[in-house]
Amino acid sequence: MMAMRIASYNVKELNSPSKRSQIFGEMRRHKATVLFLQETHFKVSKFPNLSFACYSQWFHSGSHSSNSKGVSIGLHKNCPFMLTDQLCDLDGRFIMVKGRIGQHTYTFINLYAPNANQIKWLQHTLDLAVSFREGITILGGDFNVALNPLLDTSSRKSAHSQRALRSLTLKLARSHFIDVWRTFHPDTRDFTFFSQAHGSYQRLDDLFISKEHLQLCSRSDMGSIVLSDHAPIFVHVRAPQTQSSFCKWRMNEQLLSHPDSKSKLEQALQLYFSVNCSPGVSPNTIWDAHKAFIRGQCISIGAYEKKKRRIKITELMDRIAALECAHKQSLLQSTLHELTLCRESLKNLLNTASAKYYLHFQQRVFGHGNRASKFLMHRLRKRTLNNFVHKLRSPDGTLAFNSDQIA
Repeated sequence: MMAMRIASYNVKELNSPSKRSQIFGEMRRHKATVLFLQETHFKVSKFPNLSFACYSQWFHSGSHSSNSKGVSIGLHKNCPFMLTDQLCDLDGRFIMVKGRIGQHTYTFINLYAPNANQIKWLQHTLDLAVSFREGITILGGDFNVALNPLLDTSSRKSAHSQRALRSLTLKLARSHFIDVWRTFHPDTRDFTFFSQAHGSYQRLDDLFISKEHLQLCSRSDMGSIVLSDHAPIFVHVRAPQTQSSFCKWRMNEQLLSHPDSKSKLEQALQLYFSVNCSPGVSPNTIWDAHKAFIRGQCISIGAYEKKKRRIKITELMDRIAALECAHKQSLLQSTLHELTLCRESLKNLLNTASAKYYLHFQQRVFGHGNRASKFLMHRLRKRTLNNFVHKLRSPDGTLAFNSDQIA
């Protein structure tokens, strides 16, 4: 058994490629296995291709009329999830998927509650979830309501009445759902959302698990508010062991754009050829061996640069977490200003990693060229579907649906 990490994150728009790269990079650093993403702003007709290297299986729910909503569930490539059933909201507010991982049945439910009438909407959606769920059920998302104002808000107040909040809490209990983060942190006052307009913090994002499977959870923690106006929340759940896939080495071209790395590689090559070029050794052997040597040097330098970048990211994340904690207590404007600067520094640092993925994508597209390959097949398939004529109106006004009549 290994820990399967579930993450719930209100990403506040995911249509930008750079934003997607930053979000998935952060989730990869947190080693998230299953992603619950809210407020993706995807329309039903415009779901982007999110088959990244780490998260290859996706399920979406979007709105037909607006791109202000949208929820998605993504699974890691090493998570052998086999879908058996799926339920989507026509307005892009929730998505429920059911399937098997190994010998166990899992149900993943991702919610994004509206800003008004949240409690009635949540109670209705919980009825659907109870009828849909099977096996180990994980329910999460942006509930847009603090269940316990005394602990889940910095102002200790709520716009909802105590009676309404009590009815929602009772509904969750009768549905046998347990708030995992609150279970592991019963008295902690921490928050996932900061309102600039009201200058207050709230814990609006939650992850629940079916009551009988609470013993499978080992811990739950909360991230920092960096790439969105919400912080991600995580839960560790034991899951069947999966085999890791083979990793193929690829040259990191960004090393050649860094003067220090480029200088190290040049010195290593000069040293190699000065030592190994001798009359008794074949030039072909020297050339073939130098490929393995320089690959090892690239791996070493790349690992060193990656370690430095991770240390900087960790330091900034720790600093952001400390500043967030201080701002939650004091709400000082100077602390918020320093917090904003640290967040911008972290985003700039993450953009360097995004450039690497863009370069690899361009390389893959250029490598395919105009050859008849799977890449071209997928592009032509989309064009064929867009240009397909499924009906035609004749001069007399009748509609023809038969392909022979259309032709």
